[in-house]
Order: sequence, then C-alpha cells, then structure tokens
Amino acid sequence: MADIKITKSKDGFEFKIESSKTERPLVVYKTEDGYVFYAVKFEGGSQVPKELSGTWTSKSAALKDVLKHLETKKPTVRKAVNDRSKERMAEKEVLNGTKPVSEAS
Repeated sequence: MADIKITKSKDGFEFKIESSKTERPLVVYKTEDGYVFYAVKFEGGSQVPKELSGTWTSKSAALKDVLKHLETKKPTVRKAVNDRSKERMAEKEVLNGTKPVSEAS
C-alpha cells in the first residue's frame, strides 16, 4: 500500500497528492475554461498517464480515480533510483561520520 498525503488549497479547487510511488506530486485542479471540470497534472507540468489524462465533473471523482491509480501503480524507475541513492548516502554518512559533499560547503 502506498503512503499518500492529500493537501487541499485554501480555495478548495486544488488538491496536491503526494505518494511514495512517484517522484513529484499529482495535482487535481479546476480547469480554467469557464466550466466546472477537474483535471490532473504533475506538479512540474510533465505528462500524466493515459488513464488520468481526461476531465472529471466533480473533484471527488477525480480524487477517487487518482487514488485508485496510485494504489495499483508500481513505483517509477526514477523514484526507485533516487530512493536507493539516498539510502546509500545515509549509509556512507554513518560509516564515515561525515556529511555529503553537497552539504559540506
């Protein structure tokens, strides 16, 4: 099961969904076309998977589909590589008793 954290914006028209399976959070937002439709995007603006590339008439339906997608999705390759890199850096810190080069300066 994925660790999922949902953050609601102040106006209630945007939801940020952070997951342990993706590198960047997904955002469910109200479209700006004058109608009440909700769409999904990644926080950085990259393309979403095909099953999340539509519009929904309610935010609850959009959130339900995003959560369903995240439950069945495998972790991305980039996420797995970055997580393993962070683990190795932490192991090196413990063994050497030093800080990483990027934080030392």
